Amino acid sequence: MPNNDFTISFARLVWLVGGFTALGAFLKWAMTPFKKIEDHENRISALEKSEDENKAFIQYTTKALDAIVNHMIDGNGIDKLKEVRDEYHKDIFNHL
Repeated sequence: MPNNDFTISFARLVWLVGGFTALGAFLKWAMTPFKKIEDHENRISALEKSEDENKAFIQYTTKALDAIVNHMIDGNGIDKLKEVRDEYHKDIFNHL
């Protein structure tokens, strides 16, 4: 005849493991919105940083185009082209 104490103990062990598993699953489910918020905040900060870098690139491009147009119109303005080039190189090499 099987020992009822072992069966009861094993049943309790299974019940406890199942209970802890269910509790863990519930807590994981309950914390999901907070993880999503943190992920969104990280993505937003990365996008803001990217936007700042894009603005800097657009400023360099605009300055360069302005210097090129002025050079094409009057044939001078080489100093302005050199100034924009030096500024661009300085910023590019500081990021490396």
